[in-house]
Amino acid sequence: MITMELFPLSLLLTLSLSTIIFLLFRTTAAARRKLRSPPGSTGLPLIGETFQLISAYKTENPEPFIDARVAKYGTVFTTHVFGERTVFSADAETNRFILQNEGRLFESSYPGSIANLVGKHSLLLMRGSLHRRMHSLTMSFANFTIIKDHLLLDIDRLVRLNLDSWTGRILLMEEAKKITFELTLKQLLSIDPCEWTENLRKEYMLVIEGFFCIPLPFFSPTYRRAIQARKRVTEALHLVVRERREKRERGVKRNDMLAALFDSDCDDVTFCDDEIVDFLVSLLVAGYDTTSTTMTLAVKFLTDTPSALAQLTEEHEEIRARKGTSVALEWDDYKSMPFTQCVVNETLRLSNIISGVFRRAMTDVKIKDYTIPEGSKVFASLRAVHLGQDSFQDARVFDPWRWQKTLDPANFMPFGGGPRRCPGHELARVALSVFLHHLITRFCWKPAEEDKLVFFPTTRTQKRYPIIVQHRNVVE
Repeated sequence: MITMELFPLSLLLTLSLSTIIFLLFRTTAAARRKLRSPPGSTGLPLIGETFQLISAYKTENPEPFIDARVAKYGTVFTTHVFGERTVFSADAETNRFILQNEGRLFESSYPGSIANLVGKHSLLLMRGSLHRRMHSLTMSFANFTIIKDHLLLDIDRLVRLNLDSWTGRILLMEEAKKITFELTLKQLLSIDPCEWTENLRKEYMLVIEGFFCIPLPFFSPTYRRAIQARKRVTEALHLVVRERREKRERGVKRNDMLAALFDSDCDDVTFCDDEIVDFLVSLLVAGYDTTSTTMTLAVKFLTDTPSALAQLTEEHEEIRARKGTSVALEWDDYKSMPFTQCVVNETLRLSNIISGVFRRAMTDVKIKDYTIPEGSKVFASLRAVHLGQDSFQDARVFDPWRWQKTLDPANFMPFGGGPRRCPGHELARVALSVFLHHLITRFCWKPAEEDKLVFFPTTRTQKRYPIIVQHRNVVE
């Protein structure tokens, strides 16, 4: 983001480039008018409406940015954010159409800030047959069978290990990030928690902070720090990859994602270390920040809704009573948490950790009464649908009981959809359910101070949600 000291310089640059931009896009603009593009406003030259979007998402209520434009232009409109003219969809049917036509009419396309930080070989940016292959490989390490037979044990152990150190005042979001980062590293690299994993996690936090900045290090100190942190992260991962290759040559094998990538050398695809590291970086992003934030917000929503917390507590106390002296959760325990799944769904819907997905039109695409021109950036807003009154009654209220009724599943896409649906969606649900079980059966808690939600650069609480915890047996 541009600092106040640098803003005059950025404005001068904008003005000096505006004439060039006008000449470059004059012909394209005429073509768009003939095609009847979705209506809207592109704001200032080069900058567009990026600052309005960022300002809205830095508040507890970013909806007016969407609501105002939907009211004026309809659910599919044109804006200009993060350096590109963008068609913005707040329509469930349109979003499904965009996601289902991945690789045919649309292709993945993210802002330069994200692309540079996750790396050109990341799963997020892969396309075509390579993406299908790697997406399938990723899903094979997070499917029901793997979770039931292998990962559930690691999830349960790592959650309990982290909760063992909880006492007094804690920053819940920080603690949740430790759990999910350790779990992801275990799944990808078979590395248990240690000083090295904690140092890597701190660097990773800096990388994620740079995701939604103007991708110019000179203008954005946050983006500059993110680029430097990414270099340190990749250097650390390169060392791990090289060491594991050497061990593999000596016959030492592991059952994790890195081993699967090495095994691909035996097939028709060979990955160099740079490609493997980029792939690991993107999977760490996917598994770390989103799940930990969902954990935190689930606790916040439950704390603010005592009746929901009471019903959830009853469900988990029944599980604990049934298990007797056994502490570790098993697959049958997870499958006996119906209200927990309602809480998970409602947290995913209301928090919208993934607010939407970026695509680019591969050809002129007709949607509703408009044509999206070839090459146009498109943003399918999942958040706008999840919080739309047409999709959910009292959409901006935490109501887990709504999931006990029959709802249109097409309006609920917290993990995206189509060929790029998040491959770890079931793993995230299990991790959140296990976390809630051990939290509720071991602790009572209360907020340590007022905190509020913000949604930029990612969804989070402003103060990392400080709470005061107390062991239940102490309270009793």
